[in-house]
Amino acid sequence: MNRARLASAGLVVGALLGLGGWYLAGRGDEPPPSTRARTSGGALTFTLPESWRTLECEADEGDCVRVATPDMAEEHAATVSFLPPNPVEGTPVDLLANPDVTVPGAVRITVDGLPAARMNPNSEGQDTTLVAGRARIEAGHTFMVVCPVGGDADRAKGVCDQIVRTLKVTR
Repeated sequence: MNRARLASAGLVVGALLGLGGWYLAGRGDEPPPSTRARTSGGALTFTLPESWRTLECEADEGDCVRVATPDMAEEHAATVSFLPPNPVEGTPVDLLANPDVTVPGAVRITVDGLPAARMNPNSEGQDTTLVAGRARIEAGHTFMVVCPVGGDADRAKGVCDQIVRTLKVTR
């Protein structure tokens, strides 16, 4: 009978040690709770922390959503937009979204498998991060992420990086 008790105690201790190790090893590795956000028409979706908030865009801004951290002023919110073809060719966004054009200060990146360009704030007066690329399906349409620096450049960069890293272009 003592052998059975000893074996049972050993199993319980082993299970507790294993469970404790699993718990401690996993602590801090879990990302904060997140949610999917999308533009009003659903052309663009992305992941953001649950604590962030989405804001309405102006009526004339089209398929758009604005995103802010809990302590970010509304005027510093990032804007994520899906834009129809521009009737005026050669605008700065058109040039930035065109992978065949070199724009000074722009870095070519890939967003959801699509070519895009990113311009970061610089000493020449650009106070926003701007990412632009062409739509997946709808010819001439452009996706764009605009992140104003506001009072906190690191926070603005973090917001923009989160959006761009998880952005899905559905149209």
